[in-house]
This record gives sequence, structure tokens and C-alpha cells, in this order.
Amino acid sequence: MLRLIDKTFSLRLWIHLGLVVLSFVGFQAVKAQLDASYAASQHPVDYATGQTTFSGPAIKGFYAHMQEAGTLDIYLRTQIIDFGFILAVMCLGWCLATLVARGARAGSLARKVGIGAACLAVAGAGMDALENAVSFAMLANPQGFADWLAYPYSGFAVAKFALLTLAMLTLLVSLLLNATGRLIGRPALG
Repeated sequence: MLRLIDKTFSLRLWIHLGLVVLSFVGFQAVKAQLDASYAASQHPVDYATGQTTFSGPAIKGFYAHMQEAGTLDIYLRTQIIDFGFILAVMCLGWCLATLVARGARAGSLARKVGIGAACLAVAGAGMDALENAVSFAMLANPQGFADWLAYPYSGFAVAKFALLTLAMLTLLVSLLLNATGRLIGRPALG
């Protein structure tokens, strides 16, 4: 991980900025596809509710609803598109957080916190990938999967939401530390 951080910091600034813009554009494009596919699947509840039920029977009910509507195959496609979204989240989180960290002084708390935000974003995307893997196991037998699979599925989803939220908050803290450190002349802060 340290090697990747060093490589990222050694990029020319305009390339790093370009990667942030490119990853943001990619994120928006994949998100639009994901949202449209999810809506077309007629999943009966929103993302967060569906992913955090911790209930096999409830998830089977969601799948039954889509089977009756003839849209379960669209939902399966949505899960595949979600891997593109996961990659986009990972890229955007990494590029943006390392750019913020790069703007802080070397060795400062702001830089360390910014790097932490990048790592949290990658970890959150990893939890999303694990959640999807469990989802595919459940979708292989939508009415007959073992109910206990809802626990790791929802557990990974909760971990994903928590890590990504923490990544965003940590990114803001890094910005505030950098601004405060520069304002009050404390290089160790920012």
C-alpha cells in the first residue's frame, strides 16, 4: 500500500488532477447506468433497505416480487453493473483522497488523515464487492438459498456504508486540518 501511495504522490499534479476528473466522470456515468438498471428491475425497496435487512425471507420476498414482474434478470444485470460502480468508487475515493493528502505538508497529520481516507474508500469498495459475491450466491437459487446468507450479505453492506461514510468524513477532516495548520502556522498539523 505504501508503494502505491508513493507512486500516486509521484504523479505530476496535472495528471493526478486529471485522474480525479476522469474518475468522477466515470463514477457519474456508471452510477447513472446502475440507477436506471435498478429502477428497471422493479426491486421493491431502495438500495440501503434491500441490502441491510439481515433477513433471508425478506430478501426472498424481494426476489419473488421481481420474479413475478419478470425482472429478476434485470436485477442480475444490475449486480454486474455494480462491479463497475465499485471500481468507480474505489478509483474516485483513492484519487480524490490522495490529492487532498498531497496538498498537505509531508509528514503532517492532515496528510496522514488524507491517506487514511483513501484506504477507507478502498476498504469500503472491497466490502461492496464481497456483498455482491454473496448476492450472486443467493441469486443462483433465489427462493432456495440458505437464509443465513442474509447475514454476511447485510453485514458486508453495513460495513460498506460505514467505511465509505467514514472515508468522506475523514477526507473533510484532512482538509480542515490542512487549512487550520496553514492558518495558524503549525506544519505538523497541515
